[in-house]
Amino acid sequence: MNKLLLLVAMVLCLSASAQQVKVLNLQQIKTNGVTYHPSFLPDGNLLVSSEGYDGLAIVNPKTGSYTEITSMTGAGYYPVVSEDGLTIVSRSIDTENSTQNLYKIDVKTKKVSPIAQNIEHTNQICLEKGELTYAVKGKTISTRVTNIALPVKRMSTYVTEEDLKIVVYRGSTRTVLDPLAGQFGDWDTQYVWTSLSPDKSRILFTCRNNSYVCNIDGSNLVDLGKMHAPKWCGNDYVVAMDDKDDGHIYTSSEIVIVKANGTARQQLTTSGSDIKMFPSASADGSKIAFHTLDGKLFIMSISK
Repeated sequence: MNKLLLLVAMVLCLSASAQQVKVLNLQQIKTNGVTYHPSFLPDGNLLVSSEGYDGLAIVNPKTGSYTEITSMTGAGYYPVVSEDGLTIVSRSIDTENSTQNLYKIDVKTKKVSPIAQNIEHTNQICLEKGELTYAVKGKTISTRVTNIALPVKRMSTYVTEEDLKIVVYRGSTRTVLDPLAGQFGDWDTQYVWTSLSPDKSRILFTCRNNSYVCNIDGSNLVDLGKMHAPKWCGNDYVVAMDDKDDGHIYTSSEIVIVKANGTARQQLTTSGSDIKMFPSASADGSKIAFHTLDGKLFIMSISK
């Protein structure tokens, strides 16, 4: 009897794992503009850029309307949005001088205001409660960009990449993390696509061809398997693209989701000729946006 109960429990467990995420709907958003690298705005609209991260525009998924807000070179590279969705902080990249300029963009008026000019390269930037934080030469710089009130007590946590290493800033403390140190012999570990979980407790990143999750101090490393361009989908899931190439061009790519503990990996898109790329999730984790290699834009609704 005990063996029978154990067998039933195992079957139920496997069944639940196999059905962890259900795709409720997949919609192509048809619009007249360039639609790569989509990310969700707080109001449900999508922020998009060009294939090479130049310019920014807003797409309304319900109507397909396309509104350009800037054409700056590199503006689509890690832009950040205020909690009320009214302010975007973006950048322009001067490739000749290897410098960047940071700008504040008013979503309603499209007014572009300079924040910092001719700074050295900075990767991720953080906009939280009206305060913009970014790192230059190993030091953080913070500046107020909106009137959103700060909480009474806060110690900001900001994660970025410097020299292809993960760097965590907590208040005035700077910590360089190398969670995979020594795991590839003499090969120097290099980290990309680094991001902080919504609850600020874990870090998501990619090294070589696999993506990983670790605690904010680099402990409790979890291998999520081969996937590129991972993004948080809530605190407990990660979406990414599982792509293949022939050494020169992409030959296939599908959108996958996996639990942040490394279990229950699942392909969300149906295998086909379209090469699906660079997914992102809505704040509540119920929708996933992605584009195809030829610039088609999709939104997927899911249930966990």
